[in-house]
Amino acid sequence: MTTRRVKRIDELARDIPPARDLWPAIAQAIQVDLSMKAVPARRRVGWMPALGLAASVALVALGVVIGMQFSHKDQIVAGDPAKAAAGDAGMVKASLRDAEYRKQRDQLLVEVQARLDTMSPAEREKVGASLATLKRSIEEIEAALGHDPANALLQELLVNSCQEEMRALTSVRDAGRQEI
Repeated sequence: MTTRRVKRIDELARDIPPARDLWPAIAQAIQVDLSMKAVPARRRVGWMPALGLAASVALVALGVVIGMQFSHKDQIVAGDPAKAAAGDAGMVKASLRDAEYRKQRDQLLVEVQARLDTMSPAEREKVGASLATLKRSIEEIEAALGHDPANALLQELLVNSCQEEMRALTSVRDAGRQEI
């Protein structure tokens, strides 16, 4: 047998029969595979819709229970303070803490403004930009919480941002002071 070198695809022989016919073995493997899967597939088809329906009903029931919990808290907040105190004392305490925080923050802002007046214009601009960024961040988080008040991540982010603002305000107020 002589070997010749092929340089282009059209030089290849077109009709070369395979050494053996592979189709009978492939067809048999497909048949065996189909016959093994046929029985369990029919059994699964019967109970899968029922399982899906049961899961759907369970999720709807869970959603209703969660919704009732949130609507109950919204009614307490929307009602008068006496109902809020009777219904959930934690909400009243949180609003009192918020009032105390605002009072301390406002006092600190007055002291910071006095300190800013003693700074050079470049320092004042730099500190003012940082404080404005913190204030804008807090406002954006509060706006997002207005749309999704139960979001724990946003609540934690708000607390952290407020703490960071208080640290920054305290640092500005105390800048330049010497310890005695």
